[in-house]
Amino acid sequence: MDGGTTSPFGGGLPGLVGCNGAGGGAGAGATGWCLFVYNLAAETEENVLWQLFGPFGAVQSVKVVRDPATNKCKGFGFVTMTNYDEALMAIAANNGYQLGGRVLQVSFKKSKYQSSSGGPGGGGGVDGALAAAIARL
Repeated sequence: MDGGTTSPFGGGLPGLVGCNGAGGGAGAGATGWCLFVYNLAAETEENVLWQLFGPFGAVQSVKVVRDPATNKCKGFGFVTMTNYDEALMAIAANNGYQLGGRVLQVSFKKSKYQSSSGGPGGGGGVDGALAAAIARL
């Protein structure tokens, strides 16, 4: 494995780990919306995340973070999606989904500088947007 983000169409993007880039808000990357997927089983492969998130819209990249010594999943990964609304729907559907006997936790990736209260000003943020998207169903 090259340590890069993989595609189901082969190859990888060397040096790209997780969802890189700056953007317009929580989870926004240079080319899409980065989702954090937590509580993955040690044997989780990238193709599983492609299958889980693909039905909700365009998935640009998937990265399962691995222990370099064992090549086992460290329990989390990242999925980058092109469209914000599709990313919200993927979060709503997959957060709490049981995979391999584990309950997944899915959210927009937060900046390391962003607090759990939604960043400067607190409150609202992604949770409010997610609730609005679910209400539109």
